[in-house]
Order: sequence, then C-alpha cells, then structure tokens
Amino acid sequence: MASGINADSFSNEAERTRARDVVFEALRRIQSPWDIAWDQNWVNPAINAAVKTLIDAGVFKKWADEAGGSPITCSKLAELTGADELLIRRMMRAISGQFLVQEVAQDTYARTPWARALAEDPSFSGMYGGFYHELNSQMFRTLPFYLRETGFQNPTNVNDCNFQFWQGDKNANMFQYVGTNSRLTSDFNDAMECHSKYNLTPWVDIYPTDTVIESAAKTDGAQPRPLVVDIGGGKGHDLKKFLVRHPDTSPGSLVLQDLPDILRGVEVCPAIKVQPHDFFTPQPAESEGARVYLMHNVLHDWPDETARKILQTLAPAMKKGYSRLLIHESLVSSVKPLSRVTVSDITMMACLAAAERSEEQWRELVTSAGLTIVRIWRPVQSVESIIEVEVA
Repeated sequence: MASGINADSFSNEAERTRARDVVFEALRRIQSPWDIAWDQNWVNPAINAAVKTLIDAGVFKKWADEAGGSPITCSKLAELTGADELLIRRMMRAISGQFLVQEVAQDTYARTPWARALAEDPSFSGMYGGFYHELNSQMFRTLPFYLRETGFQNPTNVNDCNFQFWQGDKNANMFQYVGTNSRLTSDFNDAMECHSKYNLTPWVDIYPTDTVIESAAKTDGAQPRPLVVDIGGGKGHDLKKFLVRHPDTSPGSLVLQDLPDILRGVEVCPAIKVQPHDFFTPQPAESEGARVYLMHNVLHDWPDETARKILQTLAPAMKKGYSRLLIHESLVSSVKPLSRVTVSDITMMACLAAAERSEEQWRELVTSAGLTIVRIWRPVQSVESIIEVEVA
C-alpha cells in the first residue's frame, strides 16, 4: 500500500506535511539507537558528498538533457560525463540505497522527483554546494565546541558568537562572508530561493494581497508610492510570487532591497526596481510611505536588541494608518513545535546567535519598537506565519 503513495497523493501541503510527520515518527519507533546514530553520523555526510560529486560531474543534467531522463546505466552516465565508470557506479549505488534514485535493473537507474529537480531547477543544486560546505556544515561542526567554551550560555551577541569562533576572527561578519565568498554567494541565494519555493507557504497564499492593491494610494498626485518593498529580499523570489498573483502590477512599483553584494547579478522584470539598501540605515526617500514593507526571514537572523533597532529604523518611513509591515517568519508553538522550526532555531543560533521566536516573543519585540501587531495570519501546519504590523 505504501508503495502507491507519493508527494502528489495529498489534497494540500498541510495534509502532506502531517502524513510525513506521522511516517517519520513511526520510523523513529522502529529504529534502534544505532540506526539513528548511523544515519546522523555516516549516512547524511556520506550521501551529501556523493550527491555533490554527481552534481559536479554533470550526471543529473546530462541524464536529462542528453539521455532524455530515461532509465540509464552507469556506463552510459560515465560516457556522457567523462567520469570514471567505477566511481559513478559507487556513487549511484550509495544514493540508490537512500531511495534518491531507483535501481530498476542491474546497474540501471531511474530518476525520482528529487533527481529531476536537480536537473530542472537551476537553484536546487546550490544547497549541496557552497551553502552546505562553506557555511552550514561548518557552523554545526563548531557549535558544540563554542557553547562548551562559553559555559553553555545561550548566545545573544551576533558580534561574538559561533561564527567568529569558527573564523578565529572577532571582527568576522557572516553576511559579509556570504557576500564575498565566491564559492558561497550564488549557492546561498539559490538555497534561500529553494527554501522559499519548497519549504514555505507563499506569502501571497497567507496574506490577502488583493487588499494591498485595493488600498494603494498615490502621493499628492505625483509619483505613486511603492506598493511592496521587500527588505532583505535576496533574489526577489517573494516579489515574483506577488507578480504571479498580480501580473498587471505597474513597472517599478515593487522594490527589491538587499546589500549590494547580494544583489550583484540579480535579474528582475520591469515591475521590480532593484535598490541596494542596508536596513540599519533609513529607507531611501523614494521608498518611504510604501503600502507594504515585507521582511521575510530577516528578523530571525538577529538577536532581540539588534532586531529592535531594525524595526525602529524602518518605523519612520511607514505612513501611519496606511503602511503595513509584514513580518513573514516562523512561530515556535508552545507545545510540539514543528521540527522544521526547531531545526531552523538551532541554525540561527549556530550562525548568528539569533533564534526563532514564539508568538509572545514576537509581540514583545514589536511593541518594544513602537509598533503594534494588527493580526497574525497563521495557516494550519505552515512553517511560517505573517505578522501584520502598523505604526502604533
């Protein structure tokens, strides 16, 4: 019966997520302690290494582009890529053992949706590249040693945390590192795009964006105010989702803001204006009084004191009674929080001495910055919610 179930067997993402969690809980019940340790300490790093090797050899792309994605032998993959056949065979056996591809005959493999994604989505492979090897794996490797050195205190100082401990440099800055590391920058942006695309409910499916259009105003009969300003928006994936929902959006009325290094090479359509901006500085004059300011996974990067400064810096640009700040972030439930949220919480700790927050913690943070929460839009089983905020 289970063999007939796949990701498309469910009526919606919430139902699929619930089923996945039930299956995972059942797996944990039948695993021995050794099974779990084996997966965590051998399987995960070994398979990541195999996947990265196959990506770099061009296996998934050539399998799709030159072999049409049909079941294929390792000898054919070696011929297509120029890689050693025995090496390809060993790597394919490893990922097949984790059901990432399917062995349909001796030494012959068929693609799964995961393998197709590596060929069809240009950003998907970035998670296995610099994002993992230059950042995530390093942060998780050193975190226990950093916490032991601090006497196991909860980290709250972004300028003196595990990142500086790993770098061996008290002046090191994670965002500068991401923006200037040639092996990481592109893959980091790709990973954030995939995180938004595959892991999260699109913000336009949570918040009623029709109201953004309907209530948009113009400034004194002159140029229209910006409609949506995406602060720290990376490659603009959230603005692109807005455009899919509202394709008639006027040119330049959507503003994509991020640091210059992050925005380098980003390509957008005419509806989106790219505007380099540091959110620790006041909004540019032309972006003041926007209908919506969107911060998606921005504030969870910062401890409370710093996040408060970000909010306080933005507040003067918001038009009272009109502008809204939409904080699109995870909320840690008080009972049985989602595993994706708790994993993200440890990630924030490891990289930035930051954290995911509970609803109570979000309310305290927003209020302390002189703003007020209008409503929290929290869909069932969604990783993230939208906290709608206005000037108090």
